[in-house]
Amino acid sequence: MTTTPTELARVDVAEAEPSLAEVGSTPSPTVGGESLVGLPGMAEGALAWAACFVLFHGLPMDWFRTRDEALAVEGNLPMVIVQLALMGLGIARVAGSFDWLLRVVRLDAALFGFVAMTMMSVFWSADPGETVRQSTIFLTVTLFAMYLVLRFSLPEILQIWALVFTASAIANLYFVLRLPVYGVSEAGQWDGVYTQKNALGWMALVGVPVLLSAGRIAPRFRLLYYPAAAALVALLLGSQSKTMLLASGGSIGLMAVYQLFRGRKTMRGVAYLGLLAAVGVTVTLTVTNIEALTELLDKDVSFTGRIPLWQLLVPIAAAEPLIGYGYKAVFTGYFGPVHEVWVLENWNPSHAHNELLNLWLQVGAVGMGLYLVSLGRALPRSVRTVAALPGAAGLWPLVFVSSAILVSITESGMSNSVAGWMMFVVAVLSASYHGANPDIPRIAQLRPS
Repeated sequence: MTTTPTELARVDVAEAEPSLAEVGSTPSPTVGGESLVGLPGMAEGALAWAACFVLFHGLPMDWFRTRDEALAVEGNLPMVIVQLALMGLGIARVAGSFDWLLRVVRLDAALFGFVAMTMMSVFWSADPGETVRQSTIFLTVTLFAMYLVLRFSLPEILQIWALVFTASAIANLYFVLRLPVYGVSEAGQWDGVYTQKNALGWMALVGVPVLLSAGRIAPRFRLLYYPAAAALVALLLGSQSKTMLLASGGSIGLMAVYQLFRGRKTMRGVAYLGLLAAVGVTVTLTVTNIEALTELLDKDVSFTGRIPLWQLLVPIAAAEPLIGYGYKAVFTGYFGPVHEVWVLENWNPSHAHNELLNLWLQVGAVGMGLYLVSLGRALPRSVRTVAALPGAAGLWPLVFVSSAILVSITESGMSNSVAGWMMFVVAVLSASYHGANPDIPRIAQLRPS
């Protein structure tokens, strides 16, 4: 008998650790006498899984393309339509609960201010059409993340994602081992169902902590989740993505440190010092000119062109310092704001390879500031969530926020990825609830029937 994502999401949660919905004793909220505590059914759980899977992987038909074939295709309308449709079905489930949606927005006004900034940037965008398209997707992903938080507890969300990453590990290994013409680049680097090694590395970065957490939440499924985590590590190594390997090692190391010190009075200091040390190591390996380190990373002293790229992009960002050039309207081609960089560098970067610089270019100092405020508040709140929420679920927001910080140094970060942004919003809202409002009703209780 087939087990659905929703069924897996609930198995053993009560036995392994309290779910988010069990924290606190506040009665279930009602609006007009109607209870908002309706548990999602099997169909809704399957829908959430399918929407997340497509966000992470695109459509299976797109997997059968080489990198050159993928680059030759401009846009992917069918994938966008499917993504929006799947997310829209979930969003419709909570669309009528305006009061509860507003309460979620109030958990982190800076986060939603940043989303609003991406939408408003269409009015000054260097490419209004692209900004409209991309900001609409960005808003929809944000609303879908809100839907997940409203309809599922955090342990349930983690287990739905664990099933996504388990399926991902199987699919990527199959493409690498059985369909190498699509799953392995000409240079021998693994990219699986993707067309770029860093995409596969990023999947391992965010997937391994989820699988490890889900295995602790549902012990009877450890034989499923832990091998999948090991497979993602193998895929990460095969991708030869040095930046993702560095970030993943830092994230897993921090996860172990956080677990070791959780419940102790020194937890806050250890978390900050551990993250600071991980950031310091990452920055050092990024900008160092020491030959031994560059040989270890198999990089040149410019870290594969990142430092020269940053030097060229900073003056462009400084020309529109406050509001930028529009969301996703910067790296749009030889006629875009960075056309000189494309010519001078003799390569076509699709982003700034640094999240803050990427945001400064797109939404200026205003948008970047809103994002930093949200991220800055999420970190201490995530630390408090470790104490407020028992078990592996309480640890995950801090681990994910740490990963988001590490990967932002040499890549475009979570704000440039639809799946990464979905996970970021879930982590921030979970941390914002437990870290800032420990006495209000649990978000997971706000489930429209």
